[in-house]
Amino acid sequence: MELLTAIYLFPLLYIALLICKRAVKKTEQRCYMLHYECFKPPEDRRLSTETCASVVLRNKRLGIEEFRYLLNTIVSSGIGESTYGPKKVLEGREHYPTLTDALAEMDEIIFATLDKLFDKSGFSPSEIDILVVNVSLLATVPSLTARVVNRYKMRPDVKVYNITGMGCSASIIAINLIQHLFKVNRNMNAIVVSSESMGTKWYSGKYRSFMLSNCLFRTGGCSMLFSNNRNLKHRALIKLNCLLRTHLGANDEAYKCCYQKEDNDDFPGFSLS
Repeated sequence: MELLTAIYLFPLLYIALLICKRAVKKTEQRCYMLHYECFKPPEDRRLSTETCASVVLRNKRLGIEEFRYLLNTIVSSGIGESTYGPKKVLEGREHYPTLTDALAEMDEIIFATLDKLFDKSGFSPSEIDILVVNVSLLATVPSLTARVVNRYKMRPDVKVYNITGMGCSASIIAINLIQHLFKVNRNMNAIVVSSESMGTKWYSGKYRSFMLSNCLFRTGGCSMLFSNNRNLKHRALIKLNCLLRTHLGANDEAYKCCYQKEDNDDFPGFSLS
C-alpha cells in the first residue's frame, strides 16, 4: 500500500518541483528600467541644412555630382533641422583627428548624462553593481569604463564591460548583457552608457558609400539605469519582458553592411550598403 502511494505521489511531487523551478526562474528574470537620461548638446552644435552644406563644401575632393548627392541625401533622410554635430567638425578640424578630441567628445556625453542620472534618480555611484559602456568606434587605454569608475569613485567590486565594434545594435546588445547578468545575480543595479565617437571618424574622401556616414550619423548618447530588485518595481519606467537576439554575421551581405576600411584613395571611413 505504501509503495503504491509512493508511486502515485512521485509524479505529483515532480510536477510540483517543475512548477516551483519555473516560478523561481521567472522571478529571476526581472529587468526594470528606472531612469533614462539623453544627451542634448549646446545649441552652437546644431546642424541645420545650411550648416551641413557649408561642411560639405569644405571637402575640395568633391565634384558637382558628389555635392548634389550629399545634399539630396541629407534633405531626403528625414533627419531634420534639430540634430547636432561634433565640435571638431563644426570648427573645421575634421581632417586632423586627435585622441584628445575623441576623449573630450566622449567625456562630455558620458559625464553629462551620468551626472543628471545620479542627481535625478537618487542613486549614488556606490550603489551601482554593473557598468556597461558601448562606443563602437573608440577603444582607449584606460578604458572608457575605467574613466567612469575613476570619475565617480565606484566600488572596487563593480562589474564593468566595454562593448566596441557593434554599430547601431550596440545599445540592444548592452541591454541583453544586463538581462543575462540579472538572471544569475539578485538585487543588482546596472548602468548602460551608449554613445558613438563621430568627431574623429569623419570621412574626407569622395566615394558615395563612405559619404553616407557623414550624412546620417550625428552626435548623441544616453545613460540608462536598470535594476532587478522587485522592491523598485514601482519606480520602473518600463519592464523588459522579452529580448531575442539574432546574429547574422555568417551572412556575407549582413557582415559587410557597415564595413570599416580605406577607400581607393586610402582615406579611412565606413562603407554602408
